[in-house]
Amino acid sequence: MAAHLSRRTFLLLLFCLVLTASRAWALPGQIRIPPDVVRTLGIESRVITAGKGFRVIRTNGVVAMIDDRMRYVSPRSIHRRAIFGYIRRVYADTGDLVAKGQVLVTVFSPDYIEAQQEYLQALRLGKITDRSAGNRPFSPGIREAALARLRNLGVVDREISLLEKTGIVHRNLKIRSPISGYVLNKMAVSGQSVNSGDRLFVIANLDWVRINAQVYQQDVPFLNLGQTMKVRLSDTGEVLSGRVVYISPVTDQKTRTVTVRGIFFNRPLRLRPGMFLPIRILVPAGGKRLWIPKEAVFLAEGHQVVFLQEGKDLFAVRRVRIGTSEGGLVPVTSGLRPGDRLVVRNGFWVKAQFERRK
Repeated sequence: MAAHLSRRTFLLLLFCLVLTASRAWALPGQIRIPPDVVRTLGIESRVITAGKGFRVIRTNGVVAMIDDRMRYVSPRSIHRRAIFGYIRRVYADTGDLVAKGQVLVTVFSPDYIEAQQEYLQALRLGKITDRSAGNRPFSPGIREAALARLRNLGVVDREISLLEKTGIVHRNLKIRSPISGYVLNKMAVSGQSVNSGDRLFVIANLDWVRINAQVYQQDVPFLNLGQTMKVRLSDTGEVLSGRVVYISPVTDQKTRTVTVRGIFFNRPLRLRPGMFLPIRILVPAGGKRLWIPKEAVFLAEGHQVVFLQEGKDLFAVRRVRIGTSEGGLVPVTSGLRPGDRLVVRNGFWVKAQFERRK
């Protein structure tokens, strides 16, 4: 008897729970909102169609410099001297932003003095030969060889033109920046002796940078070159987009991850080498599905719902099932069909109207 009563009690409780759950979903099926109210509240809708979306691979990455956008600044000798020269003055320091052609340092160099003298002598010899009709014609190769020595030392054209006009030999060679960028290292000190090939500065152009991300091996089959890679800056929340340019053929044995490299435009400077950032790689999802904005989905009475505009002033609520959020869009697994007009903006006002009239 007691068992029979307990069974009846259980069934009664189960019936009450089902009834309560059915009453919990109490939003009306349709409501009407005047068109002027719709315009005032900024409610917008659009027809949804099937399309291709993206799945997201989330990981972390480190910003790095691009090797071929770095330069070492070194003096270049035209002779095998023990010492190329002595630094007279330094014009740049670590961290400075320098422009291409900007003077970084001046060096007292016997090679520079000798090269200027040879060039002036070649010019004078050419003029003398031109005036003497009985002499052999002057070979232009001598002048070109002297000019090549000056350019090999890094002398720019305007300095060569000034030397031709004035004939004044300068003692200090100006060593200039080969690229625009930031001075990462400065090894030059006033008064020190330098040899040909000594590194005086390291300069990097950071207009483009790499981000090296570590992706787990089970996600690698979905990756391809050219896919979109996104990073979010922790200080401003800004999202920057780049492209996958390299997928390592080797898996790290310790972490079981594969290095995936993206390239990012970095002007103005926001990505600094060494920064550790969250990474998202957008992988096109196979097949066509309904993808809707995540903000168009609401929670009502414990259910995921969306709102549809079925007429000029007629709105309906629809229960849906959705998949994982993928870059602001969610795939719809049930509840919607292509051609439905979905409320995509300010849907919370529509939800408020439904809740008022339930």
